[in-house]
Amino acid sequence: MLMRGFFCAAAAVLVGLAVTATAAELPADIVEHLERDPYVYISSTRKSGDLGAASEIWFSWDGEAVLVGTGVKSYRVRRIRAGRTAARIWLGGTDGPWFGATGSLLEGKAAEDAMLDAFGEKYGDTFKESWKAKFREGFEKGTRVVVRYTPTGQTGKGPEGLPTPK
Repeated sequence: MLMRGFFCAAAAVLVGLAVTATAAELPADIVEHLERDPYVYISSTRKSGDLGAASEIWFSWDGEAVLVGTGVKSYRVRRIRAGRTAARIWLGGTDGPWFGATGSLLEGKAAEDAMLDAFGEKYGDTFKESWKAKFREGFEKGTRVVVRYTPTGQTGKGPEGLPTPK
């Protein structure tokens, strides 16, 4: 009985290790897009297990995950809160390369500030002058949240014949 428990725990650890990918494990073309593109296109998982429509969104890439700031009533947030964390992130458009990701919500001023600083650096004066205060206000009012998408290691290209993340 003790050995079976040990093997179950070891399998759980191995499964946990298999579902995340570092930037070094992502194909070079995906990392290049993450480092230069102004937008990503995110599809989250519906109740049916199918992917929802891809939404274009500003993002930052911290070398390990994609960070976005989004409304708490958005489908991506509601789906993560419902336990449907699987997502697909396309780069350069939904006909470009993609990677699977697991979404999670980050809370706290430190996460918000880090994302705002990254957006300010990436998007420059356009963000700082027109959007930063709106994002900050949303965080303070609780109407906006930071979402972190960690790569799972699954990659591909284009929309055709893609398996859903069920």
